[in-house]
Amino acid sequence: MKKICVLLLLAASFKGFAQDERVITTAVPFLRIAADARSSAIGDIGVASSVDGFSQQWNPAKFAFAERKMGIGISYTPYLESLITDIALLNGSYFNKINDQSAFAVSIRYFTLGEIELRNSFEEIGTLVKPNELSIDGSYSLKLSDQFSMSVAGRFISSNLEIPQLGNAVQSGKTFSVDISGYYYGRERAYDNFDGRW
Repeated sequence: MKKICVLLLLAASFKGFAQDERVITTAVPFLRIAADARSSAIGDIGVASSVDGFSQQWNPAKFAFAERKMGIGISYTPYLESLITDIALLNGSYFNKINDQSAFAVSIRYFTLGEIELRNSFEEIGTLVKPNELSIDGSYSLKLSDQFSMSVAGRFISSNLEIPQLGNAVQSGKTFSVDISGYYYGRERAYDNFDGRW
């Protein structure tokens, strides 16, 4: 037992040293911000919710199980409103079932960091910049059985966070990504106090 405790302490200390070396910052973190109130309220676990207009962000394979022919999701989320009033996420999405087996969806996300005034000294006249990020995506989902579906989604991402300076040749970053997802929708089962499904 003592050997196991010593090994656990050594592993924890190595992990602590490794994290002190360097912080890893991910690109375009605005894609991880929940655009809908329901997913935000349940701790950003939109993958476990039923199909709605905002499923494009969490798992577009869910659209094959949608009960409605089409749906729209539109949201405006003020971000860090207690600190700054002009940072916001705008999101719009649309899905349409082609037939009982398949569906397509499109969405757009725009994240603005508001107006930032840049200056090198108090006397200098400030330069206003408006950094922003944008994502446009489309998906196609197909039901492969009564309980399982898969989806493929393509996404164009533009990140315009450059700070203009004299002689600065930096341009906004643009890229394209592809996602493949699956969704299992189990049959309803009776548990002790409730009916549920996997």
